[in-house]
Amino acid sequence: MDISDATQKHYNAAGVHPTTDPDDPRSQFAVDRYEDHLPKLIRPGMRALDLGCNAGRFTFAMEDMGAIATGIDFAEIPLLYAKKVAHRRKSRCQFNIGDMAALPYKENSFDLALLPQNNVYLSYQTLENLSVQLKQILSDNGIFVVIMYDELVKRAGEEALPERYDVQTGLIAGSRAIPEKGVYASPSYFWTVAFAKHIIGQHLPLGQVEEIEENRFMLVFGNKKR
Repeated sequence: MDISDATQKHYNAAGVHPTTDPDDPRSQFAVDRYEDHLPKLIRPGMRALDLGCNAGRFTFAMEDMGAIATGIDFAEIPLLYAKKVAHRRKSRCQFNIGDMAALPYKENSFDLALLPQNNVYLSYQTLENLSVQLKQILSDNGIFVVIMYDELVKRAGEEALPERYDVQTGLIAGSRAIPEKGVYASPSYFWTVAFAKHIIGQHLPLGQVEEIEENRFMLVFGNKKR
């Protein structure tokens, strides 16, 4: 199963939902969860990258917090919508089409990179590769912020999981029905906080980890080039 291809098809088919539309008040809950956390990490003028930005909820939110924000995603439909929102708002946010496996940015392009709960679409190798790229793309003392669930906690007692879980890769089969469009494959990877700390921490030292809600964690990794 090509999870990248399946995820791209799924998100392009889903388009923009009220809960992902940055212009719809129903999407604000996603950002409000971190109102006591993200603003403490973002300084005025900081160059921030939203990894897997979709329609730009967190990209625009980081701009509102004072950052010079850029979003990247491989799903064209929500990304085109984000660009329209930026035009309407006269926002400085930039949106790029691209893949986290090969980010199109130069050394020292950003001071902060945010991965907000979409690590489940990245294989262990892809997240490690992303960490290696961020070591170059982030400035000295730049930070990589990962917001994630711990699947071990989330799926405790789920009897059907062993039937859908590939022990070798961590891949979990799944599907999602999109009204009037059909059923799309929606696979994900089994991630735990311990996995993320180990894999990313080989390249970017862990600065802090905090459980900000029940089974919702924020991990902050630093970048030291010297």
